[in-house]
Amino acid sequence: MEENQKEIQRQFRQQQEKYVYYVLALTVSAIGFAIYKTSGLPLKWSQVTLGLSVISWGISIFCGLMFIKYVISNLYANNTYFDILAGRHPDSGNNPGKIKAGVEGIKQAIKSNADTASNYFKWQGRLFYAGIVLFILWHVTEMYLLSNNHC
Repeated sequence: MEENQKEIQRQFRQQQEKYVYYVLALTVSAIGFAIYKTSGLPLKWSQVTLGLSVISWGISIFCGLMFIKYVISNLYANNTYFDILAGRHPDSGNNPGKIKAGVEGIKQAIKSNADTASNYFKWQGRLFYAGIVLFILWHVTEMYLLSNNHC
């Protein structure tokens, strides 16, 4: 049963990382599209929502990259954890007291990294979707202004 659980956890991590990369790519594309749509246009107050969408997408990108950074940090911490347990870590060696202290420290670091990564993951998605809503709001506002000659 433990092997099945490990496989599910591995697949979960892979799908989560694919999602992060996919959202990163979409977000960068969305920013590029927003820039393309406004290229050569004069600055107007109606573009405030577009600016907010680009800011939201920019922060979403930051959150996605930070998520990846914390995942990598946790992989390193997990590797160090196994080195400590096996007595291969240069700081603890085979000393039981140092191994115990090292394991506790690494466990705390892993939990902290996982919690932080989880928060970045959540905010990446939230900000991505907020950017979409703001972009649509901007687009509808522009359509309204054009249809009523409020340019």
